[in-house]
Amino acid sequence: MKAGRALLFCAACGSALPGPAGAQTDDRTPRAGEAFTGSVFGTTIEIPARDRTRVTELWAALQWIPSGPESRTFVPDGALLLWRNRNGGEERFRAVLLGIYDDIRWNRKLSGTLESVLTFENTALPWARSEYVEGRRIASEELEWSVVRAGFGLGTRFAIAPSGQDNAVEAALTYEPGVLFFRRGSDTLESFQPPSDAYEGRVHGRVRADAFDRNLLELIHQGFGAGLDAFWAHRAGWQDWGGGPSGLHAADGTRSWSAISGYALAALPVPFVNSERHRLLVSAYGGAGSNLDRFSALRLSGGSNAGDFESLSQPILPAAAFDEIATRGYGILNLEYRFEALFFLFLSARGTLARADRARFDAQGGFANCTDWLNGVTVGLTSGFLWSSTIELFFSRNFGLESESGGVFSPGRNAVYVSFTKSF
Repeated sequence: MKAGRALLFCAACGSALPGPAGAQTDDRTPRAGEAFTGSVFGTTIEIPARDRTRVTELWAALQWIPSGPESRTFVPDGALLLWRNRNGGEERFRAVLLGIYDDIRWNRKLSGTLESVLTFENTALPWARSEYVEGRRIASEELEWSVVRAGFGLGTRFAIAPSGQDNAVEAALTYEPGVLFFRRGSDTLESFQPPSDAYEGRVHGRVRADAFDRNLLELIHQGFGAGLDAFWAHRAGWQDWGGGPSGLHAADGTRSWSAISGYALAALPVPFVNSERHRLLVSAYGGAGSNLDRFSALRLSGGSNAGDFESLSQPILPAAAFDEIATRGYGILNLEYRFEALFFLFLSARGTLARADRARFDAQGGFANCTDWLNGVTVGLTSGFLWSSTIELFFSRNFGLESESGGVFSPGRNAVYVSFTKSF
């Protein structure tokens, strides 16, 4: 999960580097959940063993994009995370709870490797949402839209090496009925027709594979992981909607859509370096869809996806605001170097190659879809902190996303991301 249970000092001081004053007892990186004894600034630190099958975490995050999308300079995030893994994986419960957003999944063994799957998803933000084109808010098409969705189906799961509580291959096929709700916003253009409320039933095929060893802060340390999500959905009672200027969100009564997305990650030693403190992380994400509209488009956000097997499935686009990029297709490749400065302090530098379909302004001032590069770099740290907590601090630069200065938008954008996770 996001936080480890290290009883740790504040790692913000610049002197927290390996050396005589602060060092761990050997060169082996301590693993998640293990008991560990380390030394920091001459003080011995005892880390007790931790039960990773039962996790309760509260986390809050803020992304600051000083010259980013209109009305999105400060982008908050946060939730309560629950994880319960009982009877050696025979029953698993994962929930991300915020009230205005909830995502719940419950798996229970039926026989052999066969299991039942129940899901619930709720998105009910109490404000109108706008789309963004090259950093500019399209206020004339803002909408309040919500979804409530349940799900049920069958799955299978079997454990794999290195035999941690989260090391497994699991697959599931679920049917997920839901209802979409829409309302006009205060800035919605009078001629813009919101969609009517509609039933949407979708079939969801899902695969997760996790063969990672994780370090004390639950960051992936060695091994590999992969996953796939495939959707086919149909809407009942869906009518033409729109009438605004945006080509991406044109009026469309198409009732069916499909999408597929996947990812693969590997945590590797640095070649020719005989130390676990140096790691290379390689990851790739991609997705595409058919008949996607504003309410089914694949979404790209900035921030962090550090955490468990499900958090890792989320693609991260440096310096993007939450769900800023609505896309019909994307590909992202990351190469990251991570250095273990102390057993609870990890420094990282990541390069990102990203290409995505998105709306752009055309020569006539309208909108057109095109595919372009959104490459970026990210540097930062992840550290254990006081009170069984973890902090993340990252600076990102995206060379393709737009920033605003004096009313003029130009390529290139910076962002700072900070998060705090408390484990109970």
